[in-house]
Amino acid sequence: MAAEPSTPCKPMRHPHLRRSVLLCGALLLAPTAQATLLVQVAKAVSSSDPVAVPRFGPAPAGQPTIAQIVREDLRYSGYFRLIPPGLYPADPHRPQDLQAAPWAHTGALTLALGSVRSSGQHYRVQAYVVNLLDDRVIAARRFDGDAASYHQIGQDVANLVYRAVTGHPGPFRGHIAYVDAQDGQFRLQVAASDGWNPRTVLRGRIPVISPAWSPRHGHLAYVSYRHQHSVIYIQNLRTGRRHEVPGQGAALSAPAYSPNGRYLAFARVWAHGRTEIVRLDLANGRERVLTREGTVNTSPVWTPSGRHILFVSNRDGSAQIFQMDRGGGQVQRLSFAGGYNVSPAISPNGRWISFIHADGGVLSLAVMDRQGRDLRVLYDGANCERPSFAPDGRLLLFNTHHGGRKVLAEIAINGKGLHFLNLPGQANEGSWDFL
Repeated sequence: MAAEPSTPCKPMRHPHLRRSVLLCGALLLAPTAQATLLVQVAKAVSSSDPVAVPRFGPAPAGQPTIAQIVREDLRYSGYFRLIPPGLYPADPHRPQDLQAAPWAHTGALTLALGSVRSSGQHYRVQAYVVNLLDDRVIAARRFDGDAASYHQIGQDVANLVYRAVTGHPGPFRGHIAYVDAQDGQFRLQVAASDGWNPRTVLRGRIPVISPAWSPRHGHLAYVSYRHQHSVIYIQNLRTGRRHEVPGQGAALSAPAYSPNGRYLAFARVWAHGRTEIVRLDLANGRERVLTREGTVNTSPVWTPSGRHILFVSNRDGSAQIFQMDRGGGQVQRLSFAGGYNVSPAISPNGRWISFIHADGGVLSLAVMDRQGRDLRVLYDGANCERPSFAPDGRLLLFNTHHGGRKVLAEIAINGKGLHFLNLPGQANEGSWDFL
């Protein structure tokens, strides 16, 4: 996995491990919203698998077509090079309609083709993936749905192509949660993985940070503010109801669900400034304090097996990433390069850890293996925060700055495909629901 050439950026001060914001007004539930499928390319990428995606057919009013969704997803995945549609000799819809010879001049090695049939609000999409080297169909599937699920079908087709070519399941299905701040309001949003059709879960003038998905995607835990200190709420995404996690008079932050959904780990900040990681049993309300060393222990992240927790601590003098077992024992330091490594995220297969790495005053997005080796900086073009892995573990969502505002960006762990999601306002605090 080779890193991209470094991009210089302005040195920035390291933020404190515990963020704080001012208390504002009341939180309110809000209706859904919609946004167009647009991305802004950060830099040119060169990927190894040239693919062409002819037109499938029409889309519901106001939505991109299946071909447009698939092209955008594959283009910014970091593992494909899209052949421009202007070079296509035809728009075949079935393998038997394909004449392979003219496609040789386009440079495409893979062709994703298919058709869309609609009847009222019902859409049937037939998709094929063809290897142009031997004219062989390597994947085929039919998808059915209504106008509301049409965009998701497009992402399912993109995953079909991704898996057929790379052997990996693909990162495109699923949702992201993030916070949109604009006009003095904070909106907790849930959208498709590419930012399509954001739905407002919560809005108000009180800041919201650190959204965390429950394993079955039915709940979001997040941090907000009450009585002038931070609290954790757990909100049901279907009903909109929420409840507060007991804080025992202390400020709470950084919630993280265990893979089985039984526990919630979080950081508790006491009045004297000491921060400890606590494990809460959501079934019976019992708590266990997991950390005893250092003055700051925060940012817990469960490993996919649920047997260990990654966290950040200053117990060795600087902010570094550690690992402990779920009971708080067998503590092991994982990060050593540089004097500041925070905000760990672990891939679904447990192989990679992404984090924010500072060296020489630059806050960068980095990745290393589970043993803390093979550190690679993926992006150092601006102030980076809060990485989150896609379901396949090969794509990362993170917070950064672009064009003078906060944005969400995605990049593959090979350092390619960097792009910024075109979302309104100041978008940050992104979280992918890979569990």
